[in-house]
Amino acid sequence: MKCPGQDTQYWTAEAIFEAACPQCGKTVEFFKDDTTRRCNHCGHRFINPRMDFGCAAYCSYAEQCLGDLPPELVAQKEDLLKDRVAVAVKRHFKSDFKSIGRAVRRARHAEEIGKAAQADLALLLMAAYLWDLGQNDPVADAREADRILSDLKAPQALISHVCAIVGRSSSPGDSGRLEDEIVADADRISELEGKIKDGVLAKADIDDRIRELCLTEAGQTYARNLLNP
Repeated sequence: MKCPGQDTQYWTAEAIFEAACPQCGKTVEFFKDDTTRRCNHCGHRFINPRMDFGCAAYCSYAEQCLGDLPPELVAQKEDLLKDRVAVAVKRHFKSDFKSIGRAVRRARHAEEIGKAAQADLALLLMAAYLWDLGQNDPVADAREADRILSDLKAPQALISHVCAIVGRSSSPGDSGRLEDEIVADADRISELEGKIKDGVLAKADIDDRIRELCLTEAGQTYARNLLNP
């Protein structure tokens, strides 16, 4: 059955409309199922301003339904998937609020470090949430991460990438991959936070521990600003 939103028999008079090109301001005609259109005046291609991409953001058949997806929608799909991973991890830990809190903090730190390092934030956040699923074995954690992402119908290439990061969590510095090092930094910063809160780590020792543990320059800078302002 064809998606009702794209089936012309359900269209009304508003199915064809005009929108101003964000580049030059000239009028561009859109059909409601156009994902993008190119401005005949300046050549700029832009996304349909009225199209509801809600279902396409999670539907595994979006590419077949809508054709080649614009970069804005690809980013929306990944952002939505990241949020669904966060929910799945919370369900995985159930009432283990300590582990949930650690995963949330790890993801928050990974996002901030990733922004500074200009890394792929959606990838980092998913890997950060799934970095330690309580299996006490990176390989077992990677298998569990694979299961969670597969259940969420994530793209296979993304599953492989995230699970590879999780599987290398015991020696992230050996791979030389920025994503591994950023998530490792985020996890270690979370650990340092806990030690400072518990009074195990003295203020005078914070800088030394940051230099010792953080693998990236962006991670070290972020940790210093966060832990020793």
